[in-house]
Amino acid sequence: MQPVFVDFSTAVPRTGNAVVSTERAGFARDHLALDAGATVTVAFDVPPEGVTDELTVKIRALVSKLGARPGFAPLDVAVNAGAIAGGHRIPGGGDIPQQIVLAVPAELLVPGATNSLTLRTSADARSHLWLYRVLAEPVRDRDGAERAWLADSAGRSLLTYRTDRRAPGAQEWEPAAPWRLHLDSGEGAMPARIDWRVRSGAEASVEFALELTTFYGHTRDADGRWYELRGTLTDRRAFPGDCDPAATRTFSTEAGWGGRWHRGGPLTVHLAVGEETPFDRIAWTDQRACSASIGLTGDGSSFLGWSRRVNEGPVGYRGESAAAGAAAGDRQEPGPLSAELDQLGRAVADPAGAAAKSPGSFLRGL
Repeated sequence: MQPVFVDFSTAVPRTGNAVVSTERAGFARDHLALDAGATVTVAFDVPPEGVTDELTVKIRALVSKLGARPGFAPLDVAVNAGAIAGGHRIPGGGDIPQQIVLAVPAELLVPGATNSLTLRTSADARSHLWLYRVLAEPVRDRDGAERAWLADSAGRSLLTYRTDRRAPGAQEWEPAAPWRLHLDSGEGAMPARIDWRVRSGAEASVEFALELTTFYGHTRDADGRWYELRGTLTDRRAFPGDCDPAATRTFSTEAGWGGRWHRGGPLTVHLAVGEETPFDRIAWTDQRACSASIGLTGDGSSFLGWSRRVNEGPVGYRGESAAAGAAAGDRQEPGPLSAELDQLGRAVADPAGAAAKSPGSFLRGL
């Protein structure tokens, strides 16, 4: 069975193997708000061979508060005619979305037909239920729906944000430069966090909301003044869209482990944040919890750093501009940077050497 996902963070829900219908519910910024007695139905196809064992359903939702008190909007969940949960109270008091995980026995599913997953709020609900996402997958395809949702999300990876900053102690926010970004390291996931620094000394570190509608963090200008920083999504589209090619870098990469370098996939970065000087350092974590940090040479044509895939250890990470490599034709003789990269590769395989000369020491030499 194909995994099922419905993402309610946009006015028209993003779906995979699903058709959605609603009653007494409406879009609100980054979620679907359900009134008392509201119904959300997700229709999905089950193949003729059916599903082995069971289906896993994951619901991301919260209940809005009643003033200072926890809200009240119990949830019923059913698949076809079979009840899965009745009167379920979502914990948390409306502070943050919660994930509900439910099991659907295979005998409730109809093979070779369209099935329905129904979510219904209680008729006596006194506050709203905010629905963010619904996922469903065969139990043997663990996290398959999440992977499909992340891959679909990455298909519209060029993000534009309106930003504001606020000085310490100030009451009012002031407009700041818009951000436009795209980052593809081959993991098929959108960013959860981005840090950057340019050669003038300006820098920023921000964390994104899971739905990518906002971010929050802090920034420092070239004169050393710190500010709060916030961003609101204003546009999202497929890359490259109409972005400025001059602000885009594509690198061929290698990972350093086992005493040598291994060819990796391309890294593409588009980061337009209103700064005039070149980037000195960029670091990120994506929504799959893969992370990396790179230090760039003065002309931005190559980088050195580290990367870590989810559930794996850190490794060396280096790259060369794809444009520079194409212009050079055959591989050139190693220069000073290549010598440092090769030294890092040997250090990765030698813990004692790595302790004596860490990747950070190489970055400081750039």
